[in-house]
Amino acid sequence: MMLRRLFPVLAVAFVSAASSWAFALERAGSPWVFVAMAAAELAALALGVFVLRDEAELGTAWTPRWGDLRNGFLAAVLAWSAATFGARALGGSGVFDGQLLRVYVQVGPVGAQPSSLFVLGVVVVAALEESVWRWLVPRALEAFVPRRVAWVLAALLFAIAHMPAVSAMAFGGPPNFLLPLAALALGLFLGVLATGVGRVVPGFVAHVLFDVAILGPFALVQLNP
Repeated sequence: MMLRRLFPVLAVAFVSAASSWAFALERAGSPWVFVAMAAAELAALALGVFVLRDEAELGTAWTPRWGDLRNGFLAAVLAWSAATFGARALGGSGVFDGQLLRVYVQVGPVGAQPSSLFVLGVVVVAALEESVWRWLVPRALEAFVPRRVAWVLAALLFAIAHMPAVSAMAFGGPPNFLLPLAALALGLFLGVLATGVGRVVPGFVAHVLFDVAILGPFALVQLNP
C-alpha cells in the first residue's frame, strides 16, 4: 500500500527530472528532448505495472474498439480548436508570443511537413503518457479517492511533472508556464475521455493527432513568416 501511495509521486519525480534536462535551451530541436521524456515515462510505466501488477490491465486499456479512430479524431479537432482560440485570444502580447515560440523552438521547427522521426517521437511519448497518466496513476489514486477525483489529481500531477520547464524555458525572461498549463488542460481533457470510455485508445489517437497538428501544418505560431 505504501508503494502504491508513492507511485504517483515517483512518476512525477521521473518526469520532472527529464523535463529539467530536456527543456534546457542547449537541447532545443534535438531528438534528445523526446528520448529523455520517453525514458522517464518508460521508467514510470515499469514501476506502475509492478505496483499495480494485479490490476494494471494494460491489455484492457489498449484494446481497440469500433469508433476509436473517429472519437479520437473528433477529440483532437476539439482540442485543436480550443488551443487555437486560446492562442489567438492571447496572441499579440510580446511575452505570450515569445513564450509560445520558445515551446516550438524546443521541440523543433517541424513546419508543414513533420519528419518521420518527429512523428515517431510523438507516438512513443503519447503512448507512454496515456498509459501512465490516464491509466496507471488514476488507478493507483482510486484506492484513496473517488474515480472522478482521481483523474483530476492525475492531470494536476501531470502538470506538476512539467513544472521544471517553467524556468528551463524562461530564457532570461519571465517564467514560461505554457507547457505545464498545456499539460494540465490536455490531462483533464484526455482524462475525461479515458474515464468515459474505460480505455486509452481514443485518447492516444487524439493525443497524437493534436500534437502533430499544432506542431506541424496547423501550428499556433508562425515559425517562418
